[in-house]
Amino acid sequence: MMNIISTIFWKDLRENLRDRRNIMRMFLLPCFLIPMMGHFFLQFADSHSEKLDKNILDYAIIGEQYLPELAKMYADEPTFHRVNVAEDKINEAIRDKIIRFAVKIPENAKQQLSSGERLGVSFVFYQSAPSHGLVKDRGTAPLQAYSQKQRDWRLAFLGVSGESARSALLDPVTFDVVNIASERERIGHNLGTIMAYPLFIICFMGCAFTAVELATGEKEKGTLEILVMLPIPRTFILIGKFLVVFVLGLLYSTLSMLSLAGWLIFEGMNSSDAFKTVLTQIGVGDIMLVWLMLIPVTAVFSAILLAISIYARSYREANSLSSIANFLVVVLATAIFIPGVNLTWFWSMIPVSNVGLVIRELIKGTLSDYLMILSIFVTTLVIGTAALLFSVAWFRKESVIFRD
Repeated sequence: MMNIISTIFWKDLRENLRDRRNIMRMFLLPCFLIPMMGHFFLQFADSHSEKLDKNILDYAIIGEQYLPELAKMYADEPTFHRVNVAEDKINEAIRDKIIRFAVKIPENAKQQLSSGERLGVSFVFYQSAPSHGLVKDRGTAPLQAYSQKQRDWRLAFLGVSGESARSALLDPVTFDVVNIASERERIGHNLGTIMAYPLFIICFMGCAFTAVELATGEKEKGTLEILVMLPIPRTFILIGKFLVVFVLGLLYSTLSMLSLAGWLIFEGMNSSDAFKTVLTQIGVGDIMLVWLMLIPVTAVFSAILLAISIYARSYREANSLSSIANFLVVVLATAIFIPGVNLTWFWSMIPVSNVGLVIRELIKGTLSDYLMILSIFVTTLVIGTAALLFSVAWFRKESVIFRD
């Protein structure tokens, strides 16, 4: 039995390693493209945020005659450019990006300030993405400065001129916020999430490249029919092919993890001292446990993708079915981004999500119940075995192997 499985395993493994396309996919993407893309993405994000912070913002102001001092503060801002827009066209001009924001001053602004009332000024802008919030921050800065100036005048009129007296009047109760979470726990939460998500996608891709070629590819080349006519149990053939998908998928994800870790260390050297400290606290044991968690995920992906490849009529159909499976993986992987989702016994039984949550806890250094890792292995073993049994059942049917 072991000799048969070993023969099929080494045969398929040699064929895959001889294929230059597989070698390029296996080494080029994880070792070079991922770090380069991450590096250039960070550079682009930094330069883009810098650009948003310094570019000229067109604005309109309505009722400047009612509060000329506020209007002058906007006019003195070098990164603002005033555009004359009619009041009834303000919303349309903002949506058409003729202006980025508008300030509306009411007619009785001076009377309200003189009488000590609260003045209401309207700030109109458009925000459909988080980056648009920068327009609000920059556009309301003169308003906040003007409000603070008016507040200081009122306090001075009341005889409260000292800085400490003003602070005591405005903030009669002070409080200290103490966060007992360590820097590793705070930074590791985001870092673990960032690491887990691409590892899932890369691991799935590595298994898909091999699985589709081993079954559907052999169907189209006509070599699978010859293989099943040999006096070898089909279950042994399938197990040999599964091991090839699993080994190459694990190799692919291992190279990707090492590449991703190297990239994080390289980028971290130019980051803050806190981030550097967190990187030094992540030990070899934590990295080994993260790698260990890739094993059940790779096994499940290998079994599912091999079942898809055996069932599919053609290479195109196999890719279509694999894309559906990839969508489900993405949905399960995004659970780790949902606020409030943490590693519990319930989530330890949800495939893909459970591994992502464990990786996050390992990077944070807060994994306390290691029995949950056993729960994850049991869950993935059940799912992988079920997928492998489906593959065996389909592989034994002549209608599946020889269908057009």
